[in-house]
Amino acid sequence: MARLVWIAGVLLSFAAGVYPGGASAQNTRSDPIARMNTPGMPGGLLNPSDLEKFREVDDRTSVKAKARARSESLKLVGAIKLPCELTDAEQAGRGEAKVEGKKLDVNVYEVACGNGMGYFLEAYGPERSIAMSCFAADATHAADVAEGKKSELICQLAANKDIKAMAGALLTHASTECSVNAVRWFGLTMAGDVEYSEVACADGKGYLLKIPRTGSSPEVTAMTCQDAAAHGLKCHLTDGGPVALPITTQTFRDALKQNGIGCEPLQLRVIGRESIDKRYVVEVKCPEPPNNFVAFIPLNGSTKPFETLDCTAAVGRGVVCQLSPK
Repeated sequence: MARLVWIAGVLLSFAAGVYPGGASAQNTRSDPIARMNTPGMPGGLLNPSDLEKFREVDDRTSVKAKARARSESLKLVGAIKLPCELTDAEQAGRGEAKVEGKKLDVNVYEVACGNGMGYFLEAYGPERSIAMSCFAADATHAADVAEGKKSELICQLAANKDIKAMAGALLTHASTECSVNAVRWFGLTMAGDVEYSEVACADGKGYLLKIPRTGSSPEVTAMTCQDAAAHGLKCHLTDGGPVALPITTQTFRDALKQNGIGCEPLQLRVIGRESIDKRYVVEVKCPEPPNNFVAFIPLNGSTKPFETLDCTAAVGRGVVCQLSPK
């Protein structure tokens, strides 16, 4: 079966945002895990309308073809700085495409890594390349099939075919025990350098796998759905508990107003969070007296009262104001 047909399909699917999952647009805080992008092609490398006709790759499994695919994939893994100890590689497609008005050769490889992870590596000429996980590919394939579309976007290497087995291997690599019941592609960070996939286990536990697409992130790691909820991310396959609201500067401004503080702060300085009472400690600079004060703001489940102290009294709590009162 020719494997190249999927290239145009995946780019169209990405552009249309057909991936399931992804986090709410409410997740706006600076923590990268909470800044999940609407599923799509990171960076907008290609416009689907600019795609040229791709050529099929007939010779994929011969010794010569496998050796060539491994050599080229190793170069791409190094260029992207992808944390992948290559164990297998195969060319999935090749062709031409226009990027920013320039015609580029496009080569796509499927690779398997020693930690159990599988990727498609897409190289656009000598300068641009990206990685896409087999989880993301599987999600697009499932969405296309559900809509009655022909789809060949699916990892086919022996080590990559079973998505559940891949998730289980990654969790084992992350020192986490899980008999995998289900896997769901979750989303992509705004920077496009990290993907997340959700895993449900037979014992009722759930995890998010953090999967790097470039070397800007470490190896694949796992967090519980409870930890994900604390970061503002809601698991769908299992219940991780209530999702914490994302904390932003506006969150603190709203809390001040809700607690009777009438000034419109000129500046806010987040000092930290109490270890026991779990209130956020924020220095506030107002245009009118008392000008500077420290607010102890309960958020995300803290049951302690809202409290303010002037800067002199705050020193007794070990808090020193730093914003200029003028």
